[in-house]
Amino acid sequence: MKIQLSPRQIVFLTGNTVVSSSLVVLPQGIVDMALQNSWFVPFFIMVYMAFIILLGLIGTKNVHTFDNLFSEENSSKKQKIAALLFIIFIFHVLFRDLRILSAFVESTLLPLTPLFIITLIILICSLYIASLGIEVIVRFTELHFIIFIGVILFVPISLVEQIRLENFEPLISVDVIPSMFQSAYIGMAWFGEVIIVFLLLSMIKPIKKLRRAIILGGATGLFCFSILIFSQLGVIGSEIVRYSTYPTYTLVQQIRITEFLDRLDLALVTLYLPTIFSKFALFIYALHRAWSLLWKNSIKITMVPLALIAGILSIVIFGNKGDKYEFQIYTWATLSITLQILLAIMTLMMIKDSKKSQKNANDNNTGINI
Repeated sequence: MKIQLSPRQIVFLTGNTVVSSSLVVLPQGIVDMALQNSWFVPFFIMVYMAFIILLGLIGTKNVHTFDNLFSEENSSKKQKIAALLFIIFIFHVLFRDLRILSAFVESTLLPLTPLFIITLIILICSLYIASLGIEVIVRFTELHFIIFIGVILFVPISLVEQIRLENFEPLISVDVIPSMFQSAYIGMAWFGEVIIVFLLLSMIKPIKKLRRAIILGGATGLFCFSILIFSQLGVIGSEIVRYSTYPTYTLVQQIRITEFLDRLDLALVTLYLPTIFSKFALFIYALHRAWSLLWKNSIKITMVPLALIAGILSIVIFGNKGDKYEFQIYTWATLSITLQILLAIMTLMMIKDSKKSQKNANDNNTGINI
């Protein structure tokens, strides 16, 4: 039975992909440079995200299907190069996010549990979801991302009395524009991860609604992130956010509904965790798919060693917090944007080749009928 994903499912998939891990540490990096003007940075990020999507999907408007794109039936050199680039890209995202989540859980929820055990538990949960296939991943994401959006909307509503407008002063001036572009550059790398959906092009129908679905999904995730940035600036201020390791968690700790409900942070974190598991499952599935395209090996068991390698790298490479911060904020920005642009260009070239082959096949069929 052939797998088929709808544009609606792609909206949830892309929205969850861009926001689930970025909300943990990215606000600190953005606010550190743009300070009280960070609320405007998502507008620049949205422009880049739309650019990457449109660049990779030029020429899909009049196309009905891409059955031969990123599929094992296609053995072209361009697809193998794209698959290799995807493997490099996904590995970096996985071991970065694994280190971020495991460190967050260790410091806030399980301070006495070894980091290796936490990483292993995260991998086991994500591997189980990934092994069930992309359709299960999408359904799991749909369910929990809707809940997640409700949580995001609940945060500023519950903190509305604590928002201070003076925290946004002074407003944007010419002097701060360079720092805003620097913050946007960091954010672009994280939100450009929507490009992972390109690996699923052969499964999505109808293609004509694909670009709008990916942009809408990315915009939804960016909107959720913007709400958190605005709330953090308004409630705890830019000077605290820029020096806070986990500013979103610090924000959630400020929620006080009554004297008896003053520890909602643990409940909200519990509602959040399934979204990051969804992202891990998607990227592990995508890593296995890219590996299969490169080596023509689609055995599911290969997911396990690939995921374990990412887990080991997350612990070995980031031996201390300084290395982790340097990579996730600065090094990753340049590396990720470079890979994203290359992947968009490779996808564009593959789409052109696919359209040519489809046109030749149609011309041959027309000649035979004549």
